[in-house]
Amino acid sequence: MEQEITVVATITSSASAVHLVEAALIQVEREVQGEPGCKQYALYRNNEQPNQFVMLERWASREAMEEHGKGEPFLRFMKAIDGLADLSVTTLTKVS
Repeated sequence: MEQEITVVATITSSASAVHLVEAALIQVEREVQGEPGCKQYALYRNNEQPNQFVMLERWASREAMEEHGKGEPFLRFMKAIDGLADLSVTTLTKVS
């Protein structure tokens, strides 16, 4: 049985590019929600650091998550934020 994967992606924008990064995040959020195996792809802003965003993701399997990483929406997003923001990704599996 395939195990669901949860991802916490933290995107920290430079102060001068926050609006560009936010727009790219909103676009990728809309596009990815329909991908196969995507159970959740939701964008949040850090209340204490307005230039930091968190994307909470749930994938049906590791394979679905890996396919997402090769997909056009994600690749286009990465190109859009290149040099404007840092991305940190934590991948989780449920303990029980």
